[in-house]
Amino acid sequence: MNPSFLAQDTIAALATPPGEGAIGVIRLSGPDSIALASSFLELSPVPRQAKLAVFRQNGRRIDQVVATVYRGPASFTGEDMVEISCHGGTSVLRQVMGALVRAGVRSAERGEFSQRAFLNGKMDLLQAEAVADLISARTAGSGRAALSNLEGKLSGEVRAVRNALVEAAASLEVALDHSDDPTVGTALTFKEIGSRIEVQGQKIGRLLASYESGRLLKEGVKIAIAGRPNAGKSSLLNSLLSSDRAIVSPHPGTTRDTLEEGFDLLGIPAVLIDTAGLRAHTQDPVEEIGMERTRRAILESDMAVVVMDSASEISGDDERIAGLMNGKKAVVALNKGDLPAKTDLPRVRKLFPDRPLVSVSALKGEGMEELLQALRGQVQGIHGIEDPEGSEAVVTSLRHRDCLARAKESLDKAGDVIRQGGAEELAALEIREALESLGELTGESAEADILDKIFSGFCIGK
Repeated sequence: MNPSFLAQDTIAALATPPGEGAIGVIRLSGPDSIALASSFLELSPVPRQAKLAVFRQNGRRIDQVVATVYRGPASFTGEDMVEISCHGGTSVLRQVMGALVRAGVRSAERGEFSQRAFLNGKMDLLQAEAVADLISARTAGSGRAALSNLEGKLSGEVRAVRNALVEAAASLEVALDHSDDPTVGTALTFKEIGSRIEVQGQKIGRLLASYESGRLLKEGVKIAIAGRPNAGKSSLLNSLLSSDRAIVSPHPGTTRDTLEEGFDLLGIPAVLIDTAGLRAHTQDPVEEIGMERTRRAILESDMAVVVMDSASEISGDDERIAGLMNGKKAVVALNKGDLPAKTDLPRVRKLFPDRPLVSVSALKGEGMEELLQALRGQVQGIHGIEDPEGSEAVVTSLRHRDCLARAKESLDKAGDVIRQGGAEELAALEIREALESLGELTGESAEADILDKIFSGFCIGK
C-alpha cells in the first residue's frame, strides 16, 4: 500500500484487558515512540531486549516496569514500537497512559496497530482479520482455523490463483494491443488461457466449499434444544453447561423465550439454544409467541437435540416435533432415563430415522458424555471441520466468501466467452473483474471505507 495513507503520529493503547491483573501491557507505535518513552524511563539500547526500569513523570515514581524496544521495520506494525509491561492495577495503567498522552501520544483507535501493520506490508488483509479471529476464538478448533489464516495458508492459495490469472490477463492484453501484428506472440494461447481459467475457477470453488465448515468454526454450531413442555430441555441445557443458566420448574411452559449459551463441543465451538416447549394448543398468548420463536430457532439452527420424556408415552406433540426435523441433523435425547421407561423405542426410531438415540438423565447428569459424542458425530461430515492440524485453507468470513464468489462468477463468464469463441476484450474484462475481487480479498485493491469497517471491529490495542 501507499505509505502516504499512514498516519505520521505516534499512538498508544492498553494491549491487555482492562481491569486488575498481574500485568498490564501498554504498547506504543510510531516515529516518536522510542523518544517519548525514553523521556519517562530508561530503555535498553538493544532492540528486543527487555529492561527493568522505573516509569517517572516529573521526577515522581509511578511504577516499576519492564520495557522492550522494537525498531521498525522489524516490529508488528513495521514502525518503531515500545511495549511497557506495568503492574496491572487500574490506577497505575491510567497514570502511565495519561502521562504518555500529555506528552503528545495519541490514544489508538480500534484495530489501529493491525491496520498500520497491514498498510506497512507486514501482513495482508486476510492475515490481519485472522489476528482478530484468533483473539476471539472460543475453542481449539476455531483457534486452529484462525492461526492457519494468520500463518498465510489462505493468503497463499489466493495469491497463487491471482498470479496465474495475472499471467493470463497479460497474455490477453498483449494479444489485444498487437492484434494487427502477427509477429507478436503471447505467453499463452487463447485455448491455454481458457484452460487456466477453468483450473483457477476450480480452486476458488474448493475454497468456497470450505465456507460452511469455516463459518461453523468461527461462529459456532447452532444447536436448538427442542421438545414438548416439561420434557427436560432446560435441565439438559444446565447439565451440558454444568451451570444453572435456565430456570427449571415442574410446571409446563416455564420457558417462554429462547436462551443462547456458548459451548465447547469437544473442541468445536457451539451455541446451545434452549427453547420453549412445543404443544398443539395453548390459551396463553405469551407462550404462543415463545413457541413461534422455537419454530424459528429450529429452522435457523444447524442441528437439534430433540428431548423426549422416556418415562411417558409418545404424544402427538412429539410427532409434530419430529415433523420439524425433516432434513435437519439431530440427536434424540431420551431424558429421565433414571425412571422406568414407557417410551416405545421402535416407534421413536421410526419417527427419527437415522438419528442417534441417547438415554440421559439431565437431572442426575447421566449420559452427557454419550450425548456429546453423538452431537459431535453429527458435524463430522462437514468439510474441514475435523482437520486436526489446520492443514487445509478454510474460508471463515462472509466477506471472504463474497469476494471469492464474485471472482468465481467472473471467471465462469470469461470461460464461457472463450469456449464460445467470443471477443477477447470481453474475456479480458471478466478476468480483470476477478482480479479486482481477489485484490479486495487480500486488501491490495480494497477501498478505504472497507478497511475502516474491518479494522473498527478489532479491539483497542490490537
